[in-house]
Amino acid sequence: MVIWLVTLESFLRVNQLAAPIVQHNPEAIRAISSQLHLGIDPEDPAFVRDSFLQSTLIGQRRALADLVRLQLYGVMWAATGVDQFYPATITPPQVDLAADETIQGLKPPLLNLDYLAFDILDAGSKEVGGRPFIIVNEPIFISQGKNSNIRYNFFYPRWAYDQYRELLAEDCHENSWPCLDVWDLVPFKEFTNSAIHLTPEGTSMLANAIGEMVRNQLEK
Repeated sequence: MVIWLVTLESFLRVNQLAAPIVQHNPEAIRAISSQLHLGIDPEDPAFVRDSFLQSTLIGQRRALADLVRLQLYGVMWAATGVDQFYPATITPPQVDLAADETIQGLKPPLLNLDYLAFDILDAGSKEVGGRPFIIVNEPIFISQGKNSNIRYNFFYPRWAYDQYRELLAEDCHENSWPCLDVWDLVPFKEFTNSAIHLTPEGTSMLANAIGEMVRNQLEK
């Protein structure tokens, strides 16, 4: 079974080439885009194109040094069982929000489908083949502070997120994809340092909801 967790931020077309692993592997991404008809511009300036010098050992010395350093860290991680430092206190998600209705430069009233890379869902479902497939719309932090009538959180204005949920539900219905929308499942106190990072208790709530969905799908 494939369980695919998604959120609005991951579907915005302006974000599709934002990850370094994508930017630094243009040939692989071009091949995937062509094969799955994703419509990614092969000449997009977001792709990193190394010069000849940057492709040599001299040009890659920083990356090689990082590789060696991380391998040495691995010895310490294995010895201590600790691979991440968690401070005693963290900065909680932003509660008082700006009176800003835009998202990545987009303004209300309509969130056009052209702004969303839902074609990735179609491509993914085809790659899955006949295996069970569930789409999960992740929980988000819902502020109750200043301007929370305009924005749910730092990332999402209400108008955009509400329309995204409607569009996602329509897409799932039209394609007969099982979709679990748990956007408001987790209370605000169960978020850590951002509007999308859950505490262990919040993660447990999400896992239980997904587990119930999995059981329902397997019983059909």
